[in-house]
Amino acid sequence: YWRGRGRCEPLRVVLACGGVRFVGNYLEKKADMDALKASGKLEYDQVPLVEADGLNLVQGTPTAVYLAQGCGLWPEMPKEQYICGHILAATQDARGPLVSFPFHLDEQRCLEELQSPKGLLGRF
Repeated sequence: YWRGRGRCEPLRVVLACGGVRFVGNYLEKKADMDALKASGKLEYDQVPLVEADGLNLVQGTPTAVYLAQGCGLWPEMPKEQYICGHILAATQDARGPLVSFPFHLDEQRCLEELQSPKGLLGRF
């Protein structure tokens, strides 16, 4: 993944909270991403990718849940699972403008998205 706090950051947080040591491999240039795609490890040709338990985990939400379960951080009761999943989804929604900023670098757009009724500052 790139060296920012984008879509991989929640996965790093889960691993850190679970006491799991991990190595962050960062994509520095387009050729790195091309090589990763060519490796066949990326379902849907997307990152982040977490390699764990012989699996190539992609898609942030199911990966976060899988890692949290493996670390004993995910609750067993359905109601508690729902609450945790709800919080995870809300944080992903709230972080949206921040995660997309490096790809457009439009500060005004980012501020407007954050302050909108559906944005981090307008809703949360």
